[in-house]
Amino acid sequence: MLFIDSKSIPLATSHTLTINAEMSDVSNKDVSNGAWRAEEVSQFSWEATTDNLYSRNGVGTLFDAMINRTPINAIFAEKTESDSAALPANGSWTPNTGTVLPASYYTGKVVITSLQVTAQNGENATFSATFTGYGELKHYTGEYEPEPEPGEEAVTETGNP
Repeated sequence: MLFIDSKSIPLATSHTLTINAEMSDVSNKDVSNGAWRAEEVSQFSWEATTDNLYSRNGVGTLFDAMINRTPINAIFAEKTESDSAALPANGSWTPNTGTVLPASYYTGKVVITSLQVTAQNGENATFSATFTGYGELKHYTGEYEPEPEPGEEAVTETGNP
């Protein structure tokens, strides 16, 4: 599941995390006499997407975050095992970041680069959003330790960044 600022996005039907490697041409005459192209990874990029049934709260919250143009925290993880299949009373599941069970999850800052609402005749209204990675995507196993806010003391990372 995709969590924004540790809260699930309401009424999700699918989430996707995409990690890309951008390649640079390093072809030269020394590699197969120049007959074959050679490339190496030069940069990484990532994005996450969500598809949801429409909810005013979900669209409104994402719209506000998009208009603010501020990077926000994203976590791609399983929901906490103790959360039942029914929507919790507070309206949001929590990410399993190792506080209940060992976890494997991805986290990083994102900016919302697309927000689309669709209302087809005779069908449920839906919305989708694209979150483009802002900096590094980290992979953790074990317990979650949020990044310190500016001015706070750094906490040692656990797991495999």
